[in-house]
Amino acid sequence: IFEMQRAYFIGIGGIGVSALARSFAADGWEVYGSDMASSEITEELEREGIRVSIGNRVPNLKSGTELVVYSAAVPASSPDLSAARELGIKTLSYPEALGELTRRHFTVAVSGSHGKSTTTALLALILIEAGLDPTVIVGTKLKEFSPVGGQVSGSNFRKGQGKYLIIEADEWNRSFHRYAPQVAVVTNIDREHLDTYKTYRGVVAGFRKYFTNILKGGCLVYNARDAALRSLVPAPGRRGVRLIPFGSGKFERHKLSIPGVHNQMNAEAAWQAAKFLGVPRKTAEKAFASYRGAWRRFEKLETKDLSGKAGSGFAGKLKTELYSDYAHHPTEIKATLSAFREKFPKRRIVVVFQPHQIDRLTRLFLDFVRAFGDADRVVFFPTYRVEGREEGKGKDAFALAQEVRKRKPDTFYAENISRVMKLVEPDRKAGAVIIFMGAGDMDQKVRKFLEI
Repeated sequence: IFEMQRAYFIGIGGIGVSALARSFAADGWEVYGSDMASSEITEELEREGIRVSIGNRVPNLKSGTELVVYSAAVPASSPDLSAARELGIKTLSYPEALGELTRRHFTVAVSGSHGKSTTTALLALILIEAGLDPTVIVGTKLKEFSPVGGQVSGSNFRKGQGKYLIIEADEWNRSFHRYAPQVAVVTNIDREHLDTYKTYRGVVAGFRKYFTNILKGGCLVYNARDAALRSLVPAPGRRGVRLIPFGSGKFERHKLSIPGVHNQMNAEAAWQAAKFLGVPRKTAEKAFASYRGAWRRFEKLETKDLSGKAGSGFAGKLKTELYSDYAHHPTEIKATLSAFREKFPKRRIVVVFQPHQIDRLTRLFLDFVRAFGDADRVVFFPTYRVEGREEGKGKDAFALAQEVRKRKPDTFYAENISRVMKLVEPDRKAGAVIIFMGAGDMDQKVRKFLEI
């Protein structure tokens, strides 16, 4: 299938699908695609020469298209997908297409409920520093990866000339069951993607099946502090797969610019995988020291002077520190806020949180209620509804705000960005650290409002 020349990507604005589209383009394919809404990513792809159509009411297929790749979130009723199948065009889901790539390369796959993107990024930078020149597909954007057009935020794809392919292996919708890595890195197992697995036991079973995909003679780098992972590791070991635990005891802290115990664990996972590939520790530490952070992972927002912006609630120059972070699961929220408290022990910390997906919020509602202990003030933004993944009704951001307010009186609900900015204006004047947190579209709305 990879001898074809023209490919169409449905849901091309997604962080994974866009990276794969860039991979195909780098390999000489004519690539184009569509998405339901424009975004920072679709605009970047346009600047890179990839045509993107917005909306899917009318099929956007070009004649001569040999392959259609679609996001796993795209419904079967999609006009583009239906048209492709009626025309007899080869169709592959994103994980199916990425799975084909893993079978053509020496693949290092990073999975786990939390920390995948950071660990993938750190491992990629180590191998680049070591001169191994990997190809990388990651679920965030790295400033170290310079795409066509040179956007400041970087890219989620890097084309290398070496034999290694490093990927972020997502477990949602059992996507990682399609991949065949030589080296699998697993950061942890948690109650995540319960819309797919239903229960924690189901999540664990999903990882058990994934481990059977590790190629014979390969390697599993796993978090030995995680009880579920400890219970699973004998099975792949019996298949001739080398087992490398990390984090079981004290280990020498790595030289990271990003704070948090969880990021030290991510770095340790990356280092152990790189060590298996023959990279010396001094090379890894050099890569860690130069790491500038990833898009929406403890990302500091560099804002412009908003003096006189009508109705902004931000008169004068912004003197506070604003951050954007992708944390959207209770475990991630707690770890991220703990890291901010570590970095700013004497500063007032304000978090503006947008829940991501009704199903996740409903299933883990009490965990969300308990997740904001390290914040001095919390503002909740309306729940982001995930296209193609929402079924039925459940808890929403307003209900979460009401429940958190019982524990933390300084808690609010804001229906739009303008209201958010007015609520946090006193904190801005007081020099607080303000974090815009979540995996939905709030980040895009904030950047547009602040003209970033």
